[in-house]
Amino acid sequence: MTFRRLAFLFTFLFLVVRVFAQDFDSLKKEIEKARISEDKDALAQAWYNIAKYYDGNGETEKSNQALRETIQLAKVSNNFKLLLSANNYFASNLSLEGKHDSAILYFNYAIEAGIKNNDSLKIASVLINLADEYATSGEYVEAANHALMAIRIKETLNDSTKLAYFYQKVGEVYKQAGENEKWESYIKKAYQLIHIEKCAPLSAVAAIYNDLGGIAETKAEYAQALLYYDTLIDIGKQNEYNQAVGIALSNRATILKLQGNYEEALKAAIEARNYRTPTAYQQIYDANLLAELYLANNNLKDARKHAESAITDSMLANFPEEKMRTYKICYLIEKQAGNFEKALYWNELFKEISDNIRDKEIRTRIVDLEVAYQTEKKEQHIQLLTAENKLKSQRLKTGFFLLAILITIILLILYIFRIRRKQAQLIQTDLQQKVLRSQMNPHFIFNVLGSIQNFLLQNDNKKAAGYLSQFASLTRATLEFSGDEYISLTNEINMLSNYLELEKMRTPGKFDFRILSTEDLETDFIRIPPMLIQPFVENAIKHGFRNTDAGGVLELSFSENENALQVTVIDNGVGINSAHPKNDDNHKSMAMQIFSERCKLFYKKTKRNISYTVIDLGELNNREKGTKIEMTIPLIENA
Repeated sequence: MTFRRLAFLFTFLFLVVRVFAQDFDSLKKEIEKARISEDKDALAQAWYNIAKYYDGNGETEKSNQALRETIQLAKVSNNFKLLLSANNYFASNLSLEGKHDSAILYFNYAIEAGIKNNDSLKIASVLINLADEYATSGEYVEAANHALMAIRIKETLNDSTKLAYFYQKVGEVYKQAGENEKWESYIKKAYQLIHIEKCAPLSAVAAIYNDLGGIAETKAEYAQALLYYDTLIDIGKQNEYNQAVGIALSNRATILKLQGNYEEALKAAIEARNYRTPTAYQQIYDANLLAELYLANNNLKDARKHAESAITDSMLANFPEEKMRTYKICYLIEKQAGNFEKALYWNELFKEISDNIRDKEIRTRIVDLEVAYQTEKKEQHIQLLTAENKLKSQRLKTGFFLLAILITIILLILYIFRIRRKQAQLIQTDLQQKVLRSQMNPHFIFNVLGSIQNFLLQNDNKKAAGYLSQFASLTRATLEFSGDEYISLTNEINMLSNYLELEKMRTPGKFDFRILSTEDLETDFIRIPPMLIQPFVENAIKHGFRNTDAGGVLELSFSENENALQVTVIDNGVGINSAHPKNDDNHKSMAMQIFSERCKLFYKKTKRNISYTVIDLGELNNREKGTKIEMTIPLIENA
């Protein structure tokens, strides 16, 4: 069995680069459009698409001409990405034609473009193609050097895309150099990756099974080799991959020949020609295979005809392996025919080329390259592990440091939050005490108790008991609710009512009051800060009715509007601008200051404002007098 890299390389390239999405007319329009716009990049890309179109239709010369145009335009516009692709494509076409020197030149141009484009992965792909080219030319040291370089790039960049294909190609180099152990080692590496996504394209899978068959052949495991080739035939037919089918049939023919089944071997070889691409290499390969099989069937006439076909092929010199094989076939034919002089001639040529190809020094250099590669790989691995350990240690230290900072920040935030919470509690407690002191004004208490005493002295026990009960209720509510953040509106109204009744008792006939609320107002469920309205009621009585002996009216009304409680306090006293407070100035200022502080605290907690406006009714209408206070208290859910 002899497997050549060209068949799979070119099929691989075709699978990668062919694009048939556009018809020829649209491609020509792209070129014309790019010419008119003088867009060199667009024009280069258009020619590249034309090249792929021609190639897909088997017009290789036209494809090459289009690629030359592409390369020229890409050079002018410094489009290194396209320059890499076009040079690689053109080199592959040249390789297919057996023009190895030119192919190597353009592969190197592709690498130069890749370096300028800083595209290491594309460079690796070109390197593996170049390694194939060197191997085909019998330059195994160069082949191994470039193949290992390609693998090194892939492994360094930790890129697994088509990695199985790369390993298979490295194995192919060692196989052609006669290093079967290295060949098998790399093919096994490749085989382990064929079921991993993106690691093995179809062409690589086919090549791997083909190589497995070849390895089995070297071990004389012919039945196993046939199984691998049958698998390859199935893969080729299932995927309409004719090239794979053709190669598998050719190699199957070789195994059948080794088993002595010459007739079946000849049938397989002839059938293979129906699937194989008629490249320069394939024509020589097929001629040699048929010559061997006809010779095995003792058909010297046809064996000599096919051997002469290979010998006279102008491209034979480009394929050293096949050239050596051809010389050996000619030697065997002439020997079997009894032409010993000619047989000796061909045998001398065979030995000469065999010695050159299998030169021990060359094989030693190849092995040295592999050893150097593996050593470098181990050193890189050790360095990588060392770097990783340092990095892990550094990350661990950094992690602990950041964790310590984070814990410190969290503790600091908790401490600040706790301090602020305590401060808020202290502020609230202080306000509660101030509210309590404001409500339990000694002057008010003494006056109320004095009035109750008068009722007792007048033997009006009923009134004394009633007012004493209201005073006790007000005192108890003040002490109870002053520590709460929120109370129900019902409790607030009851406290205001008791307060007003007691004030009314102290100054009989001076004023009357009424408390109104809308029917839909649910006073039991509405909650507001306690004793918030009382300072305005107290000011209305003390300052609004100060110079009034009778006829004063105080009205409190409650309603709900847009998720807020609307409170209105109206008196018909002298009006805010005519009031002149005397002894209660300090109390008034303190009460309103406490109210302002409570509003600020309410905003801090709820981000909503308690607002109020004071209107002198006399300024609005000369016929009226008094003061109107409108207050808006936001309703807080779950208060």
